[in-house]
Amino acid sequence: MKNAPIRHRIEYTAFAAVRRVLGWLPHATSRRAGRLLGELIWVVLGSRRKTALANLELVFPERPAAERRRLAHDSFRHLGEVTCDTVSSSRFDAEELCGRLTIEGWEHLDTARQAGKGVLVMSAHLGSWEVAALPIGLYRETIHVIGRPLDNPWLDRHLEWSRTRFGNATIQKRAAARDSLRVLRQDGQVGILIDQRVRPEQGITVPFFGHPAITSPLLARLALKTGAPVVPIFGHLEPGGRYRVVFGEPLWAEGEGPDAVAEFTRCCLEIVEDEIRLR
Repeated sequence: MKNAPIRHRIEYTAFAAVRRVLGWLPHATSRRAGRLLGELIWVVLGSRRKTALANLELVFPERPAAERRRLAHDSFRHLGEVTCDTVSSSRFDAEELCGRLTIEGWEHLDTARQAGKGVLVMSAHLGSWEVAALPIGLYRETIHVIGRPLDNPWLDRHLEWSRTRFGNATIQKRAAARDSLRVLRQDGQVGILIDQRVRPEQGITVPFFGHPAITSPLLARLALKTGAPVVPIFGHLEPGGRYRVVFGEPLWAEGEGPDAVAEFTRCCLEIVEDEIRLR
């Protein structure tokens, strides 16, 4: 709901209160509070619970129902944990954030940079995706992250600040193709969450966990058009309020036309699928 100033103000006031409370807690404790939030969501949002269980049955039919239910339940806890962690981590300055990071695979990003064609950094809504992009701006160069603005302008301003406070930048989703091409042609870096929601008429259908999934073709089209390599990145919560950020080996798109777009998109989704199975 975009034009609802009273509702937006109430939402932001509630968010600011939660942020203040989390700021009083030790950072690791805020994660535990988040898991309690996930428990509440599991109980209250029955429709979401049913969707999660149905999806797990679709992709893991061989697993016992009790195990699928445990996985679904823990994913809700994890979502609450990541949500509160993201809010709590906004208290960190650059020095404290860096002290909490373990980074693996910097050499893969450096290899991709040497091609001189820009870099596409690919991730998904998995683990700690908001924190994962921050060290790129801190240790290397600005990454321009594609995202849709939040309907609530107060919350959107906070999210924009959170994403750019250490040197990164954002690209509005509605102008993503044009602005991303501009950045890549200047040998810059563009970040894309490949599992962002896309309307059917704008997406392509590719396999994901053995089932057709409507997916944005933007990543593949940019890689094919510019020759920019794609570097996977995933961020994960570690004990003690720490984070592990892992870069994967660069991927290079080949060919041209719709078939090449579909094939490269499939390859990228396979990487996300492997990461999900691993976790």
